[in-house]
Amino acid sequence: MPRPCYNRDMRYNRKHEIIYLDERTYANDFFCLAMAGRTLPNPNYIIHHSYKDGSVWDRYNFEFVLSGKGYIETRDKTYCVGAGDLFFLNKLQQHVYYADRKEPYEKLFLVVSGSLVDSLLGAHGVTESVIVAHTDAREIFERAFDIIEQGGGALSQEAYTELNCCILRLVQRIAPPDFALSAVDVHPADLIRSYIDHNIYERFTLEELAGTVHRSVSQTERLFKAKYGTSPIRYALDKKLDAARALFQTTFLNVGEVAERLSFANVKYFSRQFKLRFGQTPSECIRLQEKDPFAGADDLRPRS
Repeated sequence: MPRPCYNRDMRYNRKHEIIYLDERTYANDFFCLAMAGRTLPNPNYIIHHSYKDGSVWDRYNFEFVLSGKGYIETRDKTYCVGAGDLFFLNKLQQHVYYADRKEPYEKLFLVVSGSLVDSLLGAHGVTESVIVAHTDAREIFERAFDIIEQGGGALSQEAYTELNCCILRLVQRIAPPDFALSAVDVHPADLIRSYIDHNIYERFTLEELAGTVHRSVSQTERLFKAKYGTSPIRYALDKKLDAARALFQTTFLNVGEVAERLSFANVKYFSRQFKLRFGQTPSECIRLQEKDPFAGADDLRPRS
């Protein structure tokens, strides 16, 4: 059993969880530890993210299962998690997760947001809705709880730095970096593609892409097209449009919000390109999604 944390913010909630910290106490745009705590065994435990009420879950969850088991449901897949599993839930995604009826899990959790966390996950290439890794991450959570406890009524700048390090270690557990990889051995086209994939929400020019591989614009286009059969700007546009469709399918963002999130210059251009790629306008995509926002979601219940 992990050592309990006794700071003055500790409380119990209706889901049979011990909450060591929540955002009503600590929050900023750069790094926000929105919630930290421990879920005690509860056969009726169930959480919905971006579910029928129209809300959008805009935080990242890192959770570590101490004992028992539970389930995570997405539109396309069901995951079973058990003792020793670290699982990650991405923001702006639809999830339903819950404890097993007969063996309800006990778990530790950290819920975070902020531009720093966005950058950490982007740098590690994390785009999946759910990641489950069987790894011993308990010590990382307990270290975070110790920092919270030591902070008492306020977290210092040093404490925030240490919490950031805890999150970095968790990110590396779910998406281990290949430190042996040398950029010298990577084809320039692969570097450009990786840059686009990791910066899909940003606006960039062909000149900026060329600068990442220290080539001229013409060389950059030629190298990329030779390997991938399309121009880097066309590839980037298609990736943005794919991401837009995924956002329509998994969030409640409207057309303008998605266009802005993906850094399109204007909504009309975005809508025109979306229809050219998918044969339907963004509004039509949203209407179709509203007819079936989460297939089978009404039947999702904790299972025995």
